[in-house]
Amino acid sequence: MRERCRRLFPDVPPANLMNGLVSFVMPEWGPPIRGKVRESWVREHGGRSVRVMVTTDRKSAFDRIVATAPDVGRVLNLLSAFWFERTSHIIPNHMIDVPHPNVLIAEQVDITLPVELVLRRYMAKSSTSTSVYVNYVDLGRRNIYGVDFPDGLRANEAFPETLGKSGVIVTPTTKAGEGEHDQELKDEQARSIVDARCGAGTWDKAKRGCLDVFLCAADWLEKQGIVLVDTKIEMGIKDGRIMIIDELFTPDSSRFWLKSTYQQRLRAGQNPETFDKELLRGVLVQKGFTGEGPVPVLEQEAIERLSVVYREIFHRITSSEYVKGRSLSPTTATAIRASLVDYFGLAA
Repeated sequence: MRERCRRLFPDVPPANLMNGLVSFVMPEWGPPIRGKVRESWVREHGGRSVRVMVTTDRKSAFDRIVATAPDVGRVLNLLSAFWFERTSHIIPNHMIDVPHPNVLIAEQVDITLPVELVLRRYMAKSSTSTSVYVNYVDLGRRNIYGVDFPDGLRANEAFPETLGKSGVIVTPTTKAGEGEHDQELKDEQARSIVDARCGAGTWDKAKRGCLDVFLCAADWLEKQGIVLVDTKIEMGIKDGRIMIIDELFTPDSSRFWLKSTYQQRLRAGQNPETFDKELLRGVLVQKGFTGEGPVPVLEQEAIERLSVVYREIFHRITSSEYVKGRSLSPTTATAIRASLVDYFGLAA
């Protein structure tokens, strides 16, 4: 196992990859398209091209794979499926089916939007270079992403409603290549890039749809006692339709805070209680890692804590009826393969 991890991810200490599903292969399909978290293949099925996405337990931070944590893959996949179902009336998405808790069968889009849409409602304290917090507090900037921020904003405070729809601002970034970092874009830059590739009006339509989806999710989460802080959304186009792809409102793509203690902790100058990947980033920053140099060894306690937090936010957001029957199959390569063999009618 250690040798396999060294071969697949030579920059990551093998000890960090001993917990959960580190990779998945389907030999008859050839090498997967390997992302930071997901393995995917494009296949023909039912007369159309579909993308088969297997969500592993790998975790990334600062654009680097750093560890695996048990159960986080199924949490990401099932949460995305939950939100895809709840928001499809607002804007289409690529989900077709979920044959296993770690597997999503999706539409293969014709083109992906060449920017990422990041929506923010709070100036969340952060260590990432594209965060409003770093630029506002550490660098002293007031015009960020082309938005003029007023003086006097505090860490973890909600943005004034004058800055965007219900205080939600869209902060687009470039899509970084392997080992690179996303770069800040202004609204007009994003419009120029997207519309040049995808057609006039695409950027504004995508932005409106994402804002509506964000507010829908924020309203639902507030009723569950959760604050939706910010999120990243990726979009594509299929047969002329704009749709959400990849994942949606997961603890990898979003930040969630506990509502019941938020105001008290804000007044005390404390960080909110969080249910997302920021926990992992915090541990790495304490070890002096922000994306450059070797990945540090992570203590087992930190990995287990991340797994617990991901499971907790999953159960806080979803209902028991939704979970029932969807999370019983084990997260093993054997079980995942069996689900794909059955779905695609392959020889076992």
